Amino acid sequence: MKKRFLLTVLLSTALIAPTNSASADIQSDYQLAVQQYQIALANWKLAMKTEQDNFKTELANWMATVKAADLTRKEIASKFKSDADAITARTFAAITAAVTARDKKAASAAGKAELDLAILERKAALASVVKPGRKPFKPKLSPAPTPPPKPAKAAKPAKPSKKAAEKKSSDQ
Repeated sequence: MKKRFLLTVLLSTALIAPTNSASADIQSDYQLAVQQYQIALANWKLAMKTEQDNFKTELANWMATVKAADLTRKEIASKFKSDADAITARTFAAITAAVTARDKKAASAAGKAELDLAILERKAALASVVKPGRKPFKPKLSPAPTPPPKPAKAAKPAKPSKKAAEKKSSDQ
């Protein structure tokens, strides 16, 4: 009785179960691999976009720092030029107003000292300017995920060729 029951169960499961389970497993494995690939691709695109956005932000900040430093340097240079012109004009006026050579020499030395002081102020101001640092590097693209290989199609049974059939019939 047990043997018959077991035989019946085996036969019924053999009739109900699909006959091509190997290709179904391959297809479902492929579909799962495609889904994983699509998820990995979406994550890769998001990571690349984030890196690009970060690079653009860093580059914009760097450019703003460079422009601010250049503007500050230009302001320092224009202030120094106007101060130097004023010192030169005052020194020239003092030299032309001086009567003796000693007074002219003293006015010239005072003018040089005042100009040296203006140069020191300019150097100190230029040293206090914020340096922008290195330009940010463009991010390198990481390799995209590779798509899964397509499953191989089931091999079709080979058709017998006519030449082989003719040889067999002639041999007999």
